[in-house]
Amino acid sequence: MNKIFHTKKTLTFRESDPAGIMFFGNIFGFAHDAFEEFIQAAGYTYQGWFGQRDLIIPIRHTESDFLSPFFPGQTYDIAVTVASFGETSFKMKYVFTQSGKTNAVVHMVHSVVDGKTKQKAALPAEMKSRLQPYLEASKG
Repeated sequence: MNKIFHTKKTLTFRESDPAGIMFFGNIFGFAHDAFEEFIQAAGYTYQGWFGQRDLIIPIRHTESDFLSPFFPGQTYDIAVTVASFGETSFKMKYVFTQSGKTNAVVHMVHSVVDGKTKQKAALPAEMKSRLQPYLEASKG
């Protein structure tokens, strides 16, 4: 069985829009906050991941599906997994739920880029081995 990293997010008043629901763009910040916690659970230090410049790991694609609204003052569970690996990238998946109901699913694709040349680089074996335990089980 593959691992799933879990964390929580309580929506604040300032993160909502005039209709009293979460402003849609905030979901990407919440997912990235969960990623910052996840990467430490995967064996990296915060500084070791975000502070080094030999390889940089920018996000090159994001998408989200909203299935139910988010409300200020409510706490949401976030399940974080690795959706897939590519040669020069990996795709993360964030599932936001509350009381067993899915509110949103977010995907973010992170590219691996050489810090000096700014060109694509191969996904390092160590990185893949640290993220591999969180790879979603294939549906067969």
